[in-house]
Amino acid sequence: MLAVHVPAVHDLKRVSATVVMVLACALLVAAPLILTGCQAEGGATHRVVNETPFYLDGPQQSRPADGILAAGTEVTLVEMSGSYALVTLPDDRRAYVAAVSLAELR
Repeated sequence: MLAVHVPAVHDLKRVSATVVMVLACALLVAAPLILTGCQAEGGATHRVVNETPFYLDGPQQSRPADGILAAGTEVTLVEMSGSYALVTLPDDRRAYVAAVSLAELR
Protein backbone atom coordinates (compact mmCIF):
# COMPACT_ATOMS: atom_id res chain seq x y z
CA MET A 1 0.00 0.00 0.00
CA LEU A 2 1.26 3.47 -0.94
CA ALA A 3 1.45 5.98 1.90
CA VAL A 4 0.30 9.50 1.02
CA HIS A 5 1.08 12.47 3.25
CA VAL A 6 -1.92 14.74 3.65
CA PRO A 7 -0.95 18.03 5.29
CA ALA A 8 -2.81 19.01 8.40
CA VAL A 9 -5.18 21.96 8.20
CA HIS A 10 -2.93 24.11 10.41
CA ASP A 11 -0.02 23.51 7.97
CA LEU A 12 -2.14 24.81 5.07
CA LYS A 13 -3.16 27.89 7.05
CA ARG A 14 0.51 28.67 7.78
CA VAL A 15 1.45 28.32 4.11
CA SER A 16 -1.54 30.46 3.07
CA ALA A 17 -0.62 33.18 5.55
CA THR A 18 2.98 33.17 4.29
CA VAL A 19 1.89 33.47 0.66
CA VAL A 20 -0.47 36.33 1.51
CA MET A 21 2.29 38.13 3.44
CA VAL A 22 4.78 37.76 0.57
CA LEU A 23 2.24 39.05 -1.96
CA ALA A 24 1.30 41.98 0.28
CA CYS A 25 4.96 42.96 0.67
CA ALA A 26 5.50 42.72 -3.09
CA LEU A 27 2.49 44.96 -3.69
CA LEU A 28 3.76 47.55 -1.20
CA VAL A 29 7.07 47.69 -3.05
CA ALA A 30 5.54 47.74 -6.55
CA ALA A 31 2.52 50.02 -5.97
CA PRO A 32 4.38 53.36 -6.14
CA LEU A 33 6.01 52.34 -9.42
CA ILE A 34 2.71 51.15 -10.88
CA LEU A 35 0.82 54.27 -9.81
CA THR A 36 3.44 56.67 -11.17
CA GLY A 37 3.96 54.92 -14.48
CA CYS A 38 7.24 53.36 -13.33
CA GLN A 39 8.84 56.72 -12.70
CA ALA A 40 11.50 56.77 -10.04
CA GLU A 41 11.30 59.26 -7.18
CA GLY A 42 11.62 62.75 -8.59
CA GLY A 43 10.84 61.20 -11.96
CA ALA A 44 9.46 64.25 -13.72
CA THR A 45 8.68 63.66 -17.39
CA HIS A 46 8.04 67.24 -18.57
CA ARG A 47 9.07 70.83 -17.89
CA VAL A 48 6.81 73.87 -18.00
CA VAL A 49 8.22 76.06 -20.80
CA ASN A 50 6.41 79.28 -19.93
CA GLU A 51 4.51 80.52 -16.91
CA THR A 52 1.13 78.83 -17.05
CA PRO A 53 -2.03 78.62 -14.92
CA PHE A 54 -3.12 75.29 -13.45
CA TYR A 55 -6.54 73.98 -12.46
CA LEU A 56 -7.08 71.30 -9.82
CA ASP A 57 -10.66 70.27 -10.64
CA GLY A 58 -10.55 70.11 -14.43
CA PRO A 59 -9.51 72.06 -17.48
CA GLN A 60 -11.18 75.28 -18.64
CA GLN A 61 -12.97 76.10 -15.43
CA SER A 62 -15.32 79.06 -15.20
CA ARG A 63 -13.39 80.41 -12.25
CA PRO A 64 -9.84 81.73 -11.89
CA ALA A 65 -6.92 79.32 -11.99
CA ASP A 66 -5.92 77.59 -8.76
CA GLY A 67 -2.36 78.77 -9.22
CA ILE A 68 0.45 79.56 -11.62
CA LEU A 69 3.37 77.28 -12.46
CA ALA A 70 6.65 79.05 -13.10
CA ALA A 71 8.60 78.32 -16.26
CA GLY A 72 11.07 75.52 -15.59
CA THR A 73 8.85 73.65 -13.11
CA GLU A 74 9.20 69.91 -13.63
CA VAL A 75 6.01 67.84 -13.61
CA THR A 76 5.00 64.26 -14.37
CA LEU A 77 2.56 63.75 -17.24
CA VAL A 78 -0.40 61.56 -16.24
CA GLU A 79 -2.49 61.88 -19.41
CA MET A 80 -3.36 64.18 -22.26
CA SER A 81 -6.92 65.47 -22.37
CA GLY A 82 -7.48 67.46 -25.55
CA SER A 83 -5.58 70.72 -25.36
CA TYR A 84 -4.92 70.17 -21.67
CA ALA A 85 -2.65 67.75 -19.86
CA LEU A 86 -3.21 66.20 -16.46
CA VAL A 87 0.08 66.36 -14.56
CA THR A 88 1.41 65.61 -11.11
CA LEU A 89 2.90 68.74 -9.58
CA PRO A 90 6.09 68.73 -7.49
CA ASP A 91 3.94 68.74 -4.31
CA ASP A 92 2.12 65.55 -5.54
CA ARG A 93 -1.16 67.32 -6.34
CA ARG A 94 -2.70 66.60 -9.75
CA ALA A 95 -3.61 69.52 -11.95
CA TYR A 96 -4.53 70.43 -15.51
CA VAL A 97 -2.29 72.70 -17.56
CA ALA A 98 -2.30 73.74 -21.21
CA ALA A 99 -0.56 70.97 -23.16
CA VAL A 100 1.39 73.50 -25.23
CA SER A 101 3.06 74.75 -22.05
CA LEU A 102 4.93 71.44 -21.59
CA ALA A 103 8.16 70.15 -23.08
CA GLU A 104 9.29 66.55 -22.66
CA LEU A 105 12.45 66.06 -20.61
CA ARG A 106 15.24 64.24 -22.39
